[in-house]
Amino acid sequence: MDIVSSGERYRALTVAAFEAAVMVRCTGVCGGGGRARAQGGARARSVPAPSGPLAELNRAVAADRLADLLSTAGFEASVHRYTAGNRHRYEIFRVFADADAAVFLNRAWTEGYLDLCGAPAEPRSTRRVRHSRQLAEAAWRGLLMVSGPARSRSPGLRVADLDTATVMIRAGRMLRLPVRMSTRPGGQLLLVMPETTAA
Repeated sequence: MDIVSSGERYRALTVAAFEAAVMVRCTGVCGGGGRARAQGGARARSVPAPSGPLAELNRAVAADRLADLLSTAGFEASVHRYTAGNRHRYEIFRVFADADAAVFLNRAWTEGYLDLCGAPAEPRSTRRVRHSRQLAEAAWRGLLMVSGPARSRSPGLRVADLDTATVMIRAGRMLRLPVRMSTRPGGQLLLVMPETTAA
């Protein structure tokens, strides 16, 4: 029973870590704020300087979610709020965490990417398939948390790099979400198509 419980706890931890990793990779293109956009692509942001914020978001609920996920993974995290802009004021929420958090999230991202996008060497067990689905749900939960509420029935969601877009496409297929991808200036645009009903 203890072995089963520890296995379940480990899988829950990897899901939380992967969701946090997706959120960090998506900051700066899905509502992270001007400074985050100026820092470059998601690959460059995946290992921020230890003295800087791990992520910048424009929604308190997203920042709090990221901090909670990091706390679940065993890292101390805090959210700092500040106001930017001149004529048009807006709020930015910076998430700070331990210096080792970025390395941990990079590893969580790599493991989740291989699980969702890699070719399995052997047939997967029911437990592995369930875990992959949980990772897929975490990926979309993280992206939607950063991007904010949808403004139409077919929201366009931007991600900075092809690897992140690939994960979202694979996760969408696993969750039976009709997702299309197109390349746009500054990254990839994911379009969640509305469900169609048979005539």
